[in-house]
Amino acid sequence: MKQKQIIALVSATALVATALAGCGKTSEENTQKTAVGEAEGTAKEDLPLSKYPETVTIHLGGSLNPNAKILDGMSYEDNTYTRFLKDDLNIEVVYDWIASSSDYGEKMNLCIGSGTIPDMMNVDATQYRALLKYDMIQPLDQYFDDYASDKLKGYVESGGEELKKCISNDKGEMMAIPAPSMMVGEINEMWIRQDWLDNLGLEVPRTWDELVTVAEAFVTQDPDGNGEDDTIGILGPGNSNHINAIGANQFGLDPLFCSFQSYPQYWLQDEDGTVKYGSIQPETRVALEKIQKLYTDKLIDPEMLVRNDCQEAVLSGKVGIFFEPWYGGYTMSEAILAGEADWRAYFTPLSEDGKYYTHMPNPTNNYLVVSKSCKNPEAAFKIISYLVANEQQWTDDGITTSEMGCIDCYPLWSGYDNADEIEVSTETLEKYLAGEITMDDVDFSQHKLLKSDMEAVKKLKKEPYDDFSLDKWNLDSDLAKTNLPRLVSLLVGGAPYVNDKYIPVYNAYSGQTETMETKWANLKKMEEETFAKIITGKADISEFDTFVKNWKSQGGDQILKEINDELSK
Repeated sequence: MKQKQIIALVSATALVATALAGCGKTSEENTQKTAVGEAEGTAKEDLPLSKYPETVTIHLGGSLNPNAKILDGMSYEDNTYTRFLKDDLNIEVVYDWIASSSDYGEKMNLCIGSGTIPDMMNVDATQYRALLKYDMIQPLDQYFDDYASDKLKGYVESGGEELKKCISNDKGEMMAIPAPSMMVGEINEMWIRQDWLDNLGLEVPRTWDELVTVAEAFVTQDPDGNGEDDTIGILGPGNSNHINAIGANQFGLDPLFCSFQSYPQYWLQDEDGTVKYGSIQPETRVALEKIQKLYTDKLIDPEMLVRNDCQEAVLSGKVGIFFEPWYGGYTMSEAILAGEADWRAYFTPLSEDGKYYTHMPNPTNNYLVVSKSCKNPEAAFKIISYLVANEQQWTDDGITTSEMGCIDCYPLWSGYDNADEIEVSTETLEKYLAGEITMDDVDFSQHKLLKSDMEAVKKLKKEPYDDFSLDKWNLDSDLAKTNLPRLVSLLVGGAPYVNDKYIPVYNAYSGQTETMETKWANLKKMEEETFAKIITGKADISEFDTFVKNWKSQGGDQILKEINDELSK
C-alpha cells in the first residue's frame, strides 16, 4: 500500500519488472557499504575539497542530453569531469542507470516508487516531497558546516528564510542542497520605449490609468513617426508563451494581474494558514475584465496568443511596451546595438494603494538529496563545492566548451548562484560608476560574472553614468556585442529591483496531491482556455463564474482539501 502511495505521489503511472530493473541498489545492499573517513590531520577548512584517502564510490542515476557532444575517448560515464573528481577528491562515480534528459523524471519516479533510489540524486519539488514523506532521504545539516565550501554556503544562505523552509523537514533539519533561484531576477516588470515617450511628450506611466493612456497614444499617435498605423501598444504573449506563470514569464501579462493583487496559478496562504487557489479568486475576475477591455480597445497586440515570435515583434521596432524580467537587454539587444530603440524598465502598473505587488518564483526548483542508506553523504557537498569552485575557471581555460559542456557531463550538475545575484550585481555597478567603490572593494569569489561586468562597464558607458540613453553607450565597440546586452539588463532592467520597493507574494505549495495526479492537467487546460477566451473577447466575463464552479466540482475542491491536510500535518 505504501509503495502505491509513493508511486501516485510522484506521478509514476505504471510499474513493471523491466522498468524497475537497474534503478539502483536496494536499501539492503547499500547498508553493506562502509563509510570512508577523511585523511588523518585534515584541517576543518580543507574538508570541502580534501581528497579521500581511499576511493569513495557514489552511485547515481544519469540524465543524458541526447544532443550533448562528448569528445572522442570519453563517455557520459567517463569524461573530463568524472576524472577530475577521481583524481582530486578520490570520488568514483558509478551510474546505475542513464536516461535521456526528457525521461529522467519518469525514471526517477519509478525508482522512488520501488524503493531503489541512487545514493544521491537531483529531484524536483514533487519528488522531494515524496522522498521526505516516506522517509527515504537523510538529514544533511550535520555535514553542511564542515563540508560545504564558503561559496556553496553563501549560495544557500542567500535564499534566506523562504529557501530554508523549502529544504527543511518539520524538525527543522536540512534535507537537501538547493540550487537557489534568482528570486527578484524572475520578477516581471514593464519595459517601455523611452524614445516613443519623448516623441509624444509623455511621462513614464506608473498607474493602471496612466498605462492605458500611454498605450493608447502608442497605438494611435504614430510614435515612430513613419506616418503609418502600424504600432503595438502592449505586446502580449505569443502562441508559445503564457498569460501567467510561476516565476519568470517572458511576454506574460503577470504584472497586469498583480496590480489587482491577482495571482493565477499560485497557491496562496491566508493569515489563518489556509491555502486557496489564486486563479479562482474575485481579484482574478476583476483583472480579467480589465485586461479584456485593453484587448477590446486594441491596446494589447491583436495577435496575442497566436503570434509565432514575440521577440521578432520587439526587434521590428513596432512595440511600445512588453513585460519580462531583468534580462530584457538580451531580448532587444540587436535593436539596442543598432541604436534603433531606447528601452527602460519600471515597476508598472502599481496597485491602487501605490504599491507594486509581484509574485515570486519558487526559491528553488532543484533539490540534491541523499539516500538514507548512503554511507558518505558528505560527498554530496564535496562534489558540489568542487563544481562551484572550478566551473568558471573550466570555461576560462577552454575545458568547458560546446563539445564538452559541464552542464551535460558533470555529475549532479545544477546551476548554482546567489539568490540575490541580480540585485548585488546591479547595485555594485551603480556604486562603481558613481565612484563610491573601486574594484579593490569587491570580493569576486562569490560572483561568477561581476568582475568582467565591472571591467566592461567603464569602457562601454559614457558620462553621465546615470543616463542610459542610447547615445550614452559606446555602441560601436566590439566589446558591446558581447557585454552590452548584459549591462543594459543589469543597469536598466535591474535598477527597479534595487531602487524601488515591491511586495513579494510566494507560492505556498509546489507538490502534487493524489487528485492532482489524475485531474490537474484537465483543470489547467480549462483555466488556460477560459482565460484566453475572456481576454480576447470570445467569452463574456460571466464565463469566469462558470469556470470557478467547474474547477471546484471537477477536482479543485478535493485538491485544496488534500493540500491543506498535507500542510497541516
